[in-house]
This record gives sequence, C-alpha cells and structure tokens, in this order.
Amino acid sequence: MLSEAPGLHSGPRRPVGDALTDLAAVRLYLTGSTAAMDAAIRAATTGPHVPLARCVASGLRRLPSHRGGAVLRAALSPAERAWYREGSVVVERSFLAALSALRPALPGDTDILLWSLTARRTALVVPELPDRLLFTPGTRFKVLRAVGGDRPAVLMREMAASELDDEGQPREERAPLDEIALTGLDQLHALWQRAEDPAGDGAVGDPLPPEHVNSFRAAPGLFQPPPGVPPVPAATSHPGTTPERGGNP
Repeated sequence: MLSEAPGLHSGPRRPVGDALTDLAAVRLYLTGSTAAMDAAIRAATTGPHVPLARCVASGLRRLPSHRGGAVLRAALSPAERAWYREGSVVVERSFLAALSALRPALPGDTDILLWSLTARRTALVVPELPDRLLFTPGTRFKVLRAVGGDRPAVLMREMAASELDDEGQPREERAPLDEIALTGLDQLHALWQRAEDPAGDGAVGDPLPPEHVNSFRAAPGLFQPPPGVPPVPAATSHPGTTPERGGNP
C-alpha cells in the first residue's frame, strides 16, 4: 500500500518505518475490539491502549480526509437527546466511527448526521468496509438542529480549531458554514428516510456485516458503555478528560 500511495509517508524525510507502524496500528484497531478501547479512552483510564491510540491517531492523519455528510445511529434516552441543544458544542473524546454511505437497518433509535471536515477514510487500510470514516479524539461538533417525532435526529457539523475561542466555544453565533452544512445534512436525512421507507424509492447500500453492526452507534460527546462491553471505571476527573453524560456540552 505504501509503495502504491507514497503520499502516505507524510513527507520524503519521514522514515518509512514510522508510516508502517502508524498504519499497522490503524488496521490493528479497526480489526480488533474497538468498542472496548473506545470505552477506555472515553473513561480516561490508563493502560496499554494509550500508546496504541496515539499511533492510531497518527496513522489516521496520513489517510485521505472526507468532506461532506456522514451518518451513524445511536440509542438515546429523551434526556440524552435533549442534551444536544442547538448551538452547543460537544467534544468527542475517543475515535468516532461513521459511514459515508447509507446502510439499512442500523441499530438505534436516533439518526446522527455529521458534516465532516477532517474525518479519515479507512478503505486503504481495511478495504472490507470501504465507506467507514473515523474522526480522531478531541473532534468538536456544533449542534445545528435536533429533530423530534417518530424518527428523532441530531444534525451537527465538525468545527475547525480557528472557529473556537479560548474556552472552546464558537467565535460566531452563526457562521456561514452552518447554513452550508445544514443544507447538505437536510438533504442527506431526507434521502435516508426515503431509502428506509418501504414505499419509498431511495437507494441504500448493503447491510453491514454482522461483526460491524454495532460499530456505528456511539453518540458524539456522550459516555455510553457499548453493547457487550462491561462499564469502564472512570479515572480521577481532571479538566478535559472525562466525557459528560447528560450535562452541558
């Protein structure tokens, strides 16, 4: 892969061994128990997952980025949905998996639609799931809209560091990119609804392989023990490490 895509070296002076280590870490993460590792990162616990996560993050920065819509589906309580207030900023502490294409029958009860600026496409490393995207830890999202009704949804967009003040809040209450992202996400959500309507005519991809069914259900900014993974005891809290649950983003 490195010989076919020399740009993954991230510069002619960077050792090939560094790129190989980073990209191997990405593949190790994606083909392993991602849910357990993500839970440990969100709980700010120490352990062997920490150096691996650093290598994974470095490897992701070598991969192509995705700009545009991304989707996942989460199981949220009414209080958790209410936590996503319009205009608020939420921080995802771990890696966040999403899809660049629509897939049928994703588990969960709330559609999460994200406008990506820097999510990485992982198909070069794990081609078996070509539409998988990964956001790196620390990604901030601005809540653009929360939709209720029979099919709840939360629409958010990724924020660039230059848009945030020293306290991590938006410098502008409403930015031009908000409207651009909202228009794209509204269209994507309408397409998603038509695709899953038995009477609709929308196009949707194949169902996820069974081993990946639960890989795209982590709600950004919330600490939710994943299905089948025991809760991870949180480390001693200090600023910027422990995700919030149901509080102010």
